[in-house]
Parts: sequence; C-alpha cells; structure tokens
Amino acid sequence: MHYVSWDRSDKDNLKLLAEAGPEVLGVFTADTAEVGPEGDRETWNLVASPESGAVAERAGVEIVRTRDSLRRAKTLDVDVEGRSYRLVAETAKNWIIDDAAGQKVAQFSQDHNGVRKAILEFEGDTDLQPTDVAALAWISREVLETKKMLNSNALIAFLVFLSLFVVVVALIQ
Repeated sequence: MHYVSWDRSDKDNLKLLAEAGPEVLGVFTADTAEVGPEGDRETWNLVASPESGAVAERAGVEIVRTRDSLRRAKTLDVDVEGRSYRLVAETAKNWIIDDAAGQKVAQFSQDHNGVRKAILEFEGDTDLQPTDVAALAWISREVLETKKMLNSNALIAFLVFLSLFVVVVALIQ
C-alpha cells in the first residue's frame, strides 16, 4: 500500500480506503470509527477539536493523541499507542509526517482537491502498523478540514466586511 484515501459517498460514514479501494480500512463517523479488516473491526471513540487537538480511545484506553491546536499548529506531535510522529507544515498547504527518528514516513496536501480525497501518501511501501495508518489518516484529514474551515471563515468575514463597506459608500453618496 502506497497511500490511503477517503470515500465520501456517505458523508456520515466516511470510508478509509487502501489506495483508491476497494479495500476498506475503516469507517469513520463524527465521533466513532470502526477500524480494521471487515468482520474484525475495533471501535474507536473519537474527539477532535480545532483548538485542543484530537484523541481516540479504544475500550476506554487512549490510543491516539495530538498535543497541539489543529487550527494554529505548524508542527503537530501525535502519539499512537506510544509511538511518536510529527506532522510538519512545509508550506501552508503541504505537510509531511516524520517518525520519532525524524524520518519522513508520509505526506499530504490541501492542493488539488486534497480536502475532498484527503490522500495520505507513504514513503515507499509502508510497514506501519494498521493502527498507525488509520490514526495518521484520521489526524491528517482533521488537520485538512480544520485549515479549510479557517480559510472559509476568513473569506466569509472578508466578504461581509466588503458588503458593508459598499453599502456605507453607497449611502454616503
């Protein structure tokens, strides 16, 4: 497997796919995930907040945690069952993921429909554990969606300001 992507055909049940499918690695809702091979999936409870980060628990035990704001971080430390990763924003839209040794293991981008598919590309053929693949895919999708919402909100605020400015100028004349 060289990458994972997301099938968003059911917006309430996003499917994490090995490459472009058909193999489904997990099904994610807003607050839960069923991760693993079909028929032998484990349930994760998910909590993600743009300000406080993201946490996933399995059977009451924390298995994934970010320590920084998804909204503001240029680097984001992620622990997956005691294994450390660091997401690094190389540019505003392009990210890499390093392991604890500082070796690049994956990358993702907001460019070219990056939020829609949220493709996470691995360096070569990945030997990451399935839990790590699912966790990093989930976190990278959360980062992309948070950044997209931030940009959308800024654009909306600018358009509201511009509309008010035009109305005031029109009233003055």
